[in-house]
Amino acid sequence: MKNITIIDYGCGNLLSIKRGLEKIGYNSKISDNENDIFSSTHLILPGVGAFGNAMNLLNKKNLEKIINKYAIEKKKPLLGICLGMQLLLTRSSEFGKHNGLNLISGNVKNINDVSSTQLKVPNIGWNEIEINKNNKLYSDFNNLSFYFVHSFISITEKKEDTIANCKYFNLQIPAIIRKEKILGCQFHPEKSGDNGLKFLKTFCDLS
Repeated sequence: MKNITIIDYGCGNLLSIKRGLEKIGYNSKISDNENDIFSSTHLILPGVGAFGNAMNLLNKKNLEKIINKYAIEKKKPLLGICLGMQLLLTRSSEFGKHNGLNLISGNVKNINDVSSTQLKVPNIGWNEIEINKNNKLYSDFNNLSFYFVHSFISITEKKEDTIANCKYFNLQIPAIIRKEKILGCQFHPEKSGDNGLKFLKTFCDLS
């Protein structure tokens, strides 16, 4: 039986994610309680807003240590969505320098800090993603479109930790990152129609 918890720390589309899970037949709870989190089979870290503020909110509730223990020691599936994906990385340069959860090695940078030409930010709208050929679990998502809203991107230290990209003008943007059972998506699956629901189901089916 699936026991899914959406982390409540003050950032994210909690109810939208919960409703999305209900559409694919999964009940979930919204909680910041340590016991709820550790008893979960699947954990979702949402995120909207600025990286530094989000980390401060997580730390105020001692959630950084709890999430790390859940993902690293207990080795249970964790999904970071949008800013939640960025929080999985080592550090961010958004409005200063901030440390992240460091569950996946990498850096969060502004789109225009890595683009060779000045691009309009934020990137808002639907983009097709391209799955790396060696990721068979997510091959069904190749060339499917998802809804993005972001100005910063997650650049993983190891190329194999980025399993999908989307193209924004001439810039390749990491769309899905993964290390073992730790997964992140830059897009909003809860706003991406049937494709997003399919992605959420694939995460919830992880064991």
